[in-house]
Amino acid sequence: MTHDIFAYMDRPNQLGLFDKKDERDIEAFFASITQAERDRHIALWNKLSCTNLNHVFQRYLFAFCSVHTTWENNIKGFSMLKNWYEWMNRPDALKDRIQLSGMGLQNNRTKYLIQFATEFWAKPEFYMKQSRESWVEGRNRIAENIFGLGKAKVSFALEMIYPETCEVFCADVHLFRAYGFDQGKDFKRYEQIERHWVMNSKIWNVPSYIARCILWNRNKGQPDCSYWAKVLKK
Repeated sequence: MTHDIFAYMDRPNQLGLFDKKDERDIEAFFASITQAERDRHIALWNKLSCTNLNHVFQRYLFAFCSVHTTWENNIKGFSMLKNWYEWMNRPDALKDRIQLSGMGLQNNRTKYLIQFATEFWAKPEFYMKQSRESWVEGRNRIAENIFGLGKAKVSFALEMIYPETCEVFCADVHLFRAYGFDQGKDFKRYEQIERHWVMNSKIWNVPSYIARCILWNRNKGQPDCSYWAKVLKK
């Protein structure tokens, strides 16, 4: 890789807002993606494709478990909650599992998950992209009507539901830094960096989410997502 994108992750705002050098690092990353990486990641996510509403619900559940915790506790928490019918409408049982998982935020996470589960199963189609709307419109519609998940985490759920076609992405703190931004100060630029990322995914013929997975997995020294996505197996 000509430019080391990770060199900028620990230096937010050093290069200025959307400096051309930041853009070149992102573009160099896309250019560095190999066909083998692309195919390997797509093959894994094909095996994890959503084929029913239970899978869709679980992708949102995984996104809820990812809020303000480590990826290890995200996995542990989801593993304890994925059989949602065991805690549906039972706040105390849900809270106990969240506490045991180490995810934290047990009061809010319990409240938000109980509410989300009730609303999802009342109208599951609301939480999927509609044919009449763009990806950004769909993501924003859902994010505005769901408690406990913001724009980034709703995007994460949609990425996992539609891994090859999704055109929104979960811009976490690392992605903001890669673009030379501070997520806390520059969140208003979310859709700006999202457009740039999605544009490059189209130019280089790699799905947006697959590219994001490759970026994350290179940083973790992993060949694909199986080390964490195994908990999503059907």
